[in-house]
Amino acid sequence: MTFVVGALLSLPGFSYLSALDGIIKLDYATLATVLLVLMVNLIMLAFLEVPLICFAVAPEWTPKAIERAKAWFAHHAHRIAVLGTALIGSLLILRGVITLLS
Repeated sequence: MTFVVGALLSLPGFSYLSALDGIIKLDYATLATVLLVLMVNLIMLAFLEVPLICFAVAPEWTPKAIERAKAWFAHHAHRIAVLGTALIGSLLILRGVITLLS
């Protein structure tokens, strides 16, 4: 079931196609383009790849570590959301100010 969900989530969606379009518009050399595509895929699939690698390397330790991570995120979700939205809002305000001044 996890494999099927992972496969469905990794199908090319809007964000992936948008990232590829952005890479194409950069018009870098072939090697740089390939490395950027690999980086985008690594980032987008990290939530699938990291647990799978952990299960392969340390199968007895991984379930406990995943539960601890889930508990930590559940406990700190509000703070993460507030700080994340404050950071994004601050960056948008800074961008607006820079745009007005230039």
